[in-house]
Amino acid sequence: MFVFPFLDQAQPILVHMAPGMPPDYWWVTACVLLILTLTATVDAFTAIIPDILIFLGLLAVTGTQGWMESWEIAAHHLRQAVASGLIIWGINFAWRTKFRYDALGMGDAKWTMLAVACFGIEPVIFAWGVGSVCATFFIGMARLVRYRITHVTFSPFLLAGLGVGLYRVRFW
Repeated sequence: MFVFPFLDQAQPILVHMAPGMPPDYWWVTACVLLILTLTATVDAFTAIIPDILIFLGLLAVTGTQGWMESWEIAAHHLRQAVASGLIIWGINFAWRTKFRYDALGMGDAKWTMLAVACFGIEPVIFAWGVGSVCATFFIGMARLVRYRITHVTFSPFLLAGLGVGLYRVRFW
């Protein structure tokens, strides 16, 4: 079908990754993965997740699901995404009130919202669990070699965890 055999193999995987997306629009799922990867990379080097990329991803996912599948599915996924962002914000607010510094960055909340909107809540829960373990291991290894860390960006660990979560929830 495609000139590149890789795309023939990737298409059914991308369709299965995001069950709320219309099968003919598998490329939107690929674009969301690209956006999540780009924003995690930018966050790793600058400690900032670009809002515009997250917004464009949410717009693309919600619009595609709404116009091509149903607005009920789009609204359900968007509700889950906003709820996940509010939960992360609430945890950070409580932490900041108690300890006077942030526990989580709001970029991680925005990143999570896009991932939930496209892939659902289950893989993202795995992403947070696996990402937390990976970040803790990273911090421990840095301390073991006596490298001083002043700030750890979490979205690269979330990206790795999302890969594990997608595999575990959608393909296992």
